[in-house]
Amino acid sequence: MVRKSKPVHQMTIAQWERAFPTEDACCAYLVGHRWPQGVACPRCGNVAVKPHGTMPYNWLCNACSPSKTNYRFSHITGTIFENTKKPLRQWFRVIHMMLTSKKGVSSLQVHRVLGFGSYETALYMCNRVRAGLADEEFKKLMGVVEVDETASPRTGTRTSVASAATAAAAGRAAQARPSWSARSSARAASSLA
Repeated sequence: MVRKSKPVHQMTIAQWERAFPTEDACCAYLVGHRWPQGVACPRCGNVAVKPHGTMPYNWLCNACSPSKTNYRFSHITGTIFENTKKPLRQWFRVIHMMLTSKKGVSSLQVHRVLGFGSYETALYMCNRVRAGLADEEFKKLMGVVEVDETASPRTGTRTSVASAATAAAAGRAAQARPSWSARSSARAASSLA
């Protein structure tokens, strides 16, 4: 017997605001999902870390420091949020905006809607999020995805698909249907050849 998967619920803006009302709520969410069994050192995996006395969401690891001077790390160490000056709440807004958009979001749209000081900041954030989503180790995107219909770029025909596919197959199906600009540039390249 095949069990039917629950439909994916898309978080509304009001639900997002309730889930992440403050920067501290975003930090707690990241820590809880990054280390569900408790905080561990990202460098050596040691679970016997101690919290930094004056800095919240910072920990000290004595095991992996060569001179035993304590390696200090935070909740954003080794993530796409590392080495940025923007608050984690703004990163979460960009991620929500990118993931809930039906046709994708440009960096310019992120810049306009969220009011960042410069376009380069929005571009940097969008590129980091896209790089994180493209990472093969990103386990959160694994699962069953149902594909209704796909198009073949070679024959131009559409095929109905009634079975479920993995996230990787869905990614290939999405790539098999390029946007109009990609189609026209492919036609222009083939006409030049």
